[in-house]
Amino acid sequence: MTDAEPPTAADLAHALSRTLRRRAALGQRRVKAVAAAPPPLAAVPRSAAPPPAAGRPAARPPEPHAEARPARRGEADLKVKTVPRPPAPAGWDSTQPDSARPDSIAAAPSRPAAEPAAGPAPASVAPGCATLEALRDGVAACQACELAGSRTQTVFADGLGTRRVMFIGEAPGADEDRTGVPFVGRAGQLLTDIITKGMGLRREDVYIANVLKCRPPGNRDPLPSEKELCTAWLDRQIEIVDPAVLIPLGRHAACHVLGVDAPLGRLRGKVHDRGARKVVPTYHPAYLLRSPHDKRKTWEDIQLAMREAGIPLP
Repeated sequence: MTDAEPPTAADLAHALSRTLRRRAALGQRRVKAVAAAPPPLAAVPRSAAPPPAAGRPAARPPEPHAEARPARRGEADLKVKTVPRPPAPAGWDSTQPDSARPDSIAAAPSRPAAEPAAGPAPASVAPGCATLEALRDGVAACQACELAGSRTQTVFADGLGTRRVMFIGEAPGADEDRTGVPFVGRAGQLLTDIITKGMGLRREDVYIANVLKCRPPGNRDPLPSEKELCTAWLDRQIEIVDPAVLIPLGRHAACHVLGVDAPLGRLRGKVHDRGARKVVPTYHPAYLLRSPHDKRKTWEDIQLAMREAGIPLP
């Protein structure tokens, strides 16, 4: 095997020319590839998105709007009902905010406001009543608080008070509201037994009244404002009947008559002074029905009151 002949100058020139042509062609292809490359994703509008490459599945189109989306399983039974907004009342200023509209939730109060007083205050009427009959008429016409709108009738008093003893309860109950007479029903029967069997008197020999002349709804406790309004009626009753001894029944009545705030256990069992009158608090008959073991204490209080009133013990 012989050695190859060295290339001539013509061969080298031809090879160099061919290499330069290949490099020039390669550079042109690179320039074209860069020019044809897609712009960055953020700069490509939706309408100008490049078509998918061959062999690659097309991108999933965006999901249609909620209104055009077909209902899923179970959604066919759901229907949205559009409730029309109530029309604005006549003369309503449409420029006011929605919160001021009468039909706005924000404008609705959490609870109805208390009824305003529709008549004169008892303090301005009671002093002018010279007799119990006139005072009874004034109580029956009273509209000073919202209890006037829920009562069946007023409950004024019972008895004549000839033995100068006056029992004072807290407020009428359902039976009293229906009959117009204080202390009826089971609690009233127990009070009648205290008077007739314990004191040896007739029920009409004593005078029976309440701090409030109207029944609070649901037999709730009287509100301070209600007791304050009704005090004028009770004070005038005391002045006209002129009892020697007051017997408040229960804590609420005792604290109101004495003008204190204390447990009944600290008030009962003793004689208090209210001007020229004596006050002997004791348990309410309704409480004694629940706690009969305190009946003996009540009898002790009644004996104190009888001594102050000059009533002999049976």
